[in-house]
Amino acid sequence: MAAVDSLDLRERRRLQTTREISDAALGLFESVGVDGTRIEDIAREAGISPRTFFRYFPTKERAAFCSDPEVEQLVDGMAATLDPGTPLLPQVEAIYAAAMAAYDNGRSPGGRRVLRMWRLVDREPTLRAAGVAYEEERARALAARLREALGTDERDLRPELVVEVVGASARVAFRRWAVLHEAGREADLVTLYEEARDLLRSLPGTPPGA
Repeated sequence: MAAVDSLDLRERRRLQTTREISDAALGLFESVGVDGTRIEDIAREAGISPRTFFRYFPTKERAAFCSDPEVEQLVDGMAATLDPGTPLLPQVEAIYAAAMAAYDNGRSPGGRRVLRMWRLVDREPTLRAAGVAYEEERARALAARLREALGTDERDLRPELVVEVVGASARVAFRRWAVLHEAGREADLVTLYEEARDLLRSLPGTPPGA
């Protein structure tokens, strides 16, 4: 992804509209639930037509999941500077940790959006399938970036495997973070991720690196 501040006006407007649609969807899902929300409702809330909605998202459920361009830029930059001579697992763990830190524990705009998203996923079963598809899409994209940085092709299984392993720890951290916030309890996303990562590493039979 190009640097956010270097995007042309058209792409900036597209990013802004994507965020506005996602925010509208999240707000309606929170107030009336996914089943009680129509695409027409999201479109009206976002100030667009239903036809325009489908230029950005294929379904109303998918509209709840909106990546943060600043975080994506951070991930791209770190992935591009991987050291092929160093174990891949700790480098990818560092990428995830930096991305989570960028969410500022739910205080940044992107952090608030991702917290709302995970809180909804925990209580709205119809969002879970869309969430799985969204995470798979992101995992494939990151694995492709890693292969490019490593100078390998799709025969190299390490990127997919490492992304799946690290992604599992991240998903546990995000879910626990959302559940604790929903219960009104303090929780730090990065700390939860580090705990999940360290626990996974401590399980019997877990390899020390990849």
